[in-house]
Amino acid sequence: MEPPFEFAHLSPACDPPERYQAAAELLTELWARVRAFRSDGKDDRFLTALTGRLEAQLVAAGLVLGIQLDLVCRR
Repeated sequence: MEPPFEFAHLSPACDPPERYQAAAELLTELWARVRAFRSDGKDDRFLTALTGRLEAQLVAAGLVLGIQLDLVCRR
């Protein structure tokens, strides 16, 4: 499953700072690893709950990063 957050350029004239791009790549990588781990531990209720919580936090972090990227590109 693809991450529920995508960081598209809103303005072609704006390149986000490299650290923001690195943060977006990190979130995408973490999302993939958590999803892979979740599929391996379907039988364990604790791990299923834990990975669900991690996924929710990654989505929230992606949303905050997306908003910040939008603000940076509008300056």
